[in-house]
Amino acid sequence: MSGGSGEWYALVEEMAGRSDDSEWWLKEKLHVEGGREQALSRAAELSLAYPKDPWNGGPKYGYLVFRTSETSWLIELSDEYWSENSDGPKTFTKHARLSVAQLVASKETPPVEPPAGKKGILRRALGRD
Repeated sequence: MSGGSGEWYALVEEMAGRSDDSEWWLKEKLHVEGGREQALSRAAELSLAYPKDPWNGGPKYGYLVFRTSETSWLIELSDEYWSENSDGPKTFTKHARLSVAQLVASKETPPVEPPAGKKGILRRALGRD
């Protein structure tokens, strides 16, 4: 993680799964130089660019972009396809959320030590434990 508290980010979340037990997961944390206004501007740009990005389906998808608050957007992407088991087209829909957030606290992940009493495979194979 770069820098410290007080920095601004545009956060991109996507819905994982296709059923009632779907969950949101953080896809990207985009650090934005400057302050809140720059972060809002960057997120607004992303909300319009996101549906057109080839990684997100690009021209294959229809989309709706909603501004749900001053700092948040909801994007709905939909794709129509034919299923062999149906008489008509089906629609697949996925969602993404963009939001602006200020980092208020951070701590680097501490390094992990190997478990006590476990020796390497090579040492055991050579009988050097």
